Amino acid sequence: MPWLCGVSGCCVAPLLYGDGDEDKLSHGDQLEYRPIRKSTESRQEEEKSVKEGILLKQTSSFQRWKRRYFKLRGRTLYYAKDCKSLIFDEVDLSDASVAETSTKNINNSFTVITPFRKLMLCAESRKEMEDWITALKSVQKWETYEASQFNMEHFSGMHNWYACSHARPTFCNVCREALPGVTSHGLSCEVCKFKAHKRCAVRSTNNCKWTTLASIGNDIIEDEDGVSMPHQWLEGNLPVSAKCVVCDKNCGSVRRLQDWRCLWCKAIVHNSCREQMRKVCPLGQCRVSIIPPTALNSIDSDGFWKATSASCSSPLLVLVNSKSGDNQGVKFLRRFKQLLNPAQVFDLMNGGPELGLRLFQKFVTFRILVCGGDGSVGWVLSELDKLNLHKQCQLGVLPLGTGNDLARVLGWGGLCDDDAQLLQILEKLERATTKMLDRWSVMTYEVPANIKHTPMYADSVASHLAKILDSDKHSDVISSAKYCALLNEKLDSLVTVAFEGGGGSSGGESVGESCSEGKTYRSKEQLMLRANSLKKALRQIIEQAEKGRVGPPRLLVCYCVQCSEKCVMNNYFGIGLDAKISLEFNNKRDEHPKKCSSRTKNMMWYGVLGTKELVQKTYKNLEQRVQLECDGVPISLPSLQGLAVLNIPSYAGGINFWGGTKEDNNYGAPSFDDKKLEVVAVFGSMQMAMSRVINLQHHRIAQCRQVKITILGEEGVPVQVDGEAWIQPPGIVKIVHRNRAQMLTRDRAFESTLKSWEDKRKFDSDRDTRPRLNSQQSMEYLTEEECAQVQQLVSDSVNISRRIREAAKTHKLVEQELAHAVNATALVLTEAKLSSPEVRH
Repeated sequence: MPWLCGVSGCCVAPLLYGDGDEDKLSHGDQLEYRPIRKSTESRQEEEKSVKEGILLKQTSSFQRWKRRYFKLRGRTLYYAKDCKSLIFDEVDLSDASVAETSTKNINNSFTVITPFRKLMLCAESRKEMEDWITALKSVQKWETYEASQFNMEHFSGMHNWYACSHARPTFCNVCREALPGVTSHGLSCEVCKFKAHKRCAVRSTNNCKWTTLASIGNDIIEDEDGVSMPHQWLEGNLPVSAKCVVCDKNCGSVRRLQDWRCLWCKAIVHNSCREQMRKVCPLGQCRVSIIPPTALNSIDSDGFWKATSASCSSPLLVLVNSKSGDNQGVKFLRRFKQLLNPAQVFDLMNGGPELGLRLFQKFVTFRILVCGGDGSVGWVLSELDKLNLHKQCQLGVLPLGTGNDLARVLGWGGLCDDDAQLLQILEKLERATTKMLDRWSVMTYEVPANIKHTPMYADSVASHLAKILDSDKHSDVISSAKYCALLNEKLDSLVTVAFEGGGGSSGGESVGESCSEGKTYRSKEQLMLRANSLKKALRQIIEQAEKGRVGPPRLLVCYCVQCSEKCVMNNYFGIGLDAKISLEFNNKRDEHPKKCSSRTKNMMWYGVLGTKELVQKTYKNLEQRVQLECDGVPISLPSLQGLAVLNIPSYAGGINFWGGTKEDNNYGAPSFDDKKLEVVAVFGSMQMAMSRVINLQHHRIAQCRQVKITILGEEGVPVQVDGEAWIQPPGIVKIVHRNRAQMLTRDRAFESTLKSWEDKRKFDSDRDTRPRLNSQQSMEYLTEEECAQVQQLVSDSVNISRRIREAAKTHKLVEQELAHAVNATALVLTEAKLSSPEVRH
């Protein structure tokens, strides 16, 4: 599509009397444009506009796109070349409807349709497009639009239109006339599949799929058992070969709008058969995951749902990243709203996971399905940390991203791009087992700039340590302690005591005086006791340093620093080569998002960047710039280009970088719930590529419960956590266990066993319910030819029995065997219960 967003060159001549680029609707006349010169009063009123901003507007000449400035005020939409223009064109929205321009809608475009005009507009992002659509819809209901995090469209009952064409005869649910199917002249609701002409959409009733108890209205069923939900029927436009659930005959028509479909249980019935249906809706195959509207009777002032139905013991919250999977997330978002209650489906790109989690947190238990990549899963898990919800929810993953490593190890596969499989996926999710996922805190400490750039830093620290150990003057001890500023708790306690006792005084001065009421100072003896205790601790540190051949100043710094949490790791941590590739890819994606808009393009860029490192070898001597400790034990590193710390046995899109899944003589079997990490060496991009097809095990370093990496020198090194990369300055990186999350895991063996059991149960049930017919009924169901064949079979059986009896009299040796054959034949004939003279004889 030839349009350039944000390029000034695409703005042509100033708008004087309208663009002249609106499309005529097939049934109406073109509206005469009247440019309006703004007075001072109108400018003041427009400053109170509900919504305003820049959109791209399609022209009728070669479908070009132009940047225009739009304002929505009252029931009028104004637009001009820019915000400083003196002349604005206006569109009356009194009888307007808004629709997305297509099903997938990669360009985030939408159409404003009035009885006389049609504006094709395009936003920079899907979030911006949805904000404009919400604002324009609020005009139809005379509501005040607020760009808040709570998307009240879930509760409005208004249809969410998108333009579409139809391959088979389809009829408008408003005027009941046929919709043209050659081009996208018809509109369809993305949730309930309500169909309408563009001219009829504005006249449709707000009866989209119910979300809450209030949306059901007077159709609610109340009896002695409580409140129940009826069927929600939608007329006509039924699928091909639809069958009535009452009479099992064909439903629907290609000539007119007829027969009905329930939006919840998907039952299809004839007009005449609908009264025979049970009034209460059973909710269909997805009933375990659905939150029925009757369970959502109100929303608290704090935004939480009040759930009253016992059937909502474990509802499903669906969080979809609409940008994941080559923008396939939009399709999955729409499909989940059709299968479930729309109020339980949220777009991560429109408010993040917080909205859905806060609305669900009053449920005792609930399940979450994250549809996206590993980044989306990490985002949701971080929000669960903030709201402290790990104990009451289990999380499953539907892979839509590029790598999808976590989804692979949980059994959900590396990719799901077919929305037709969602019903089966929901069934598998209900049968999933729960496993705990270890989550790790990545703690960092950055060496201060004034320290790491001082060449004599180590010598200086050593000299001050010597003063602390050898000097008897409190002033020297305090001065050196203040300079180091990296001591442990005993040193902090000593400095506190010294200042409280008048630090800086000579050894003969009294420290027992009080300068204010209620504040008592410690004696000189107490101060000396603390100093001696500190000296002893420091000597122990130095002795350990000499044994480990580590300089005292450096060990003291490592011993005393306080690290802060940088982020949380769910999958893996990398430093060096792989982190640099991730960082360059992230930068490339930020600079050119269109070049990284699909899974295939992303994998291509990773390949290009990895190939470039074959030549550059940027971190070929990384072992000289970092030091590794596993469970407190220093590890001697070989020549390498990177380190990878693994929590799950899948890395960079499916690589088993550890090189196996079983226990051996040196290491245990890797698992994401054993509170252990696997550390491997990255020798080069070729090794990473080969690991996709071969289990390489020669790069294993350690299996441990805690990892510490010290970055030396004055330059930072790239690191990455679950694909998010940055440059980490010199200092310390520690990886320690943080908490555990409940993850829904697909157990294929359990699914197979359960399916076999269900098939056997169904077969036994069918056999038990199969009608048994007597002999006369059996004969009535046969044709004349079949009756003759049965009679011939009976006659032949009687002849065989007679011959066997004669043979038994002649040959006494085989009499017993022949008797068994006769008895078996007689038993079969008895069970058949054939009423014929030959059998009775």
